[in-house]
Amino acid sequence: MQQRAHCTKFLISLCWFFFPTILLLLRVVNSFEITSPPQAQQHRSILLLSLKKMSSEDRCEGSPHVDKVLFIECGFGNDSHGQDATKAAVRACRNAIEFNSIPSIRRLVPGGYDELKLDVLLAVPPKYRDTLDLTRVQEVFPYGSIRFQIQDGGMIAPSGIAIESLGDKKGSDDMVVVCAAVTVGH
Repeated sequence: MQQRAHCTKFLISLCWFFFPTILLLLRVVNSFEITSPPQAQQHRSILLLSLKKMSSEDRCEGSPHVDKVLFIECGFGNDSHGQDATKAAVRACRNAIEFNSIPSIRRLVPGGYDELKLDVLLAVPPKYRDTLDLTRVQEVFPYGSIRFQIQDGGMIAPSGIAIESLGDKKGSDDMVVVCAAVTVGH
């Protein structure tokens, strides 16, 4: 009886150990059944909602871009050297979406990928907002109509060393951190 209990505990611990690997393998296997989505680059649009400081009351000015929210993804990114908010925003958006595969978009969104809508909220340090290029940030998203909202936020932290050869401005060890929330829907 005691040996059976040890075997049971051992099998349970093996299951817990290999469970993430099994889930990953199932995701990979399922991804092979899906055909690649059409690239709708020519149908994409960018709408910059506002570059002013936004409070929680006015962060959604105008009519909502995404009427039916499917999910919201969050991420953050930084530029350790160079003080470039665009680089940090690109990394934040990639961080928000890079671990997702949503093969059911064609079933969930009427019109599929061509009708997908994204609301991208970026929290950017005001000191470095002028380095933000939304056209480059848009390239992170392979499909969908995109509305950007910019608000004061993110963080400026010291990187500990200013290295001009890596793009740091003279004497600045600022590390620019941008936060992103990507709302996906239609």
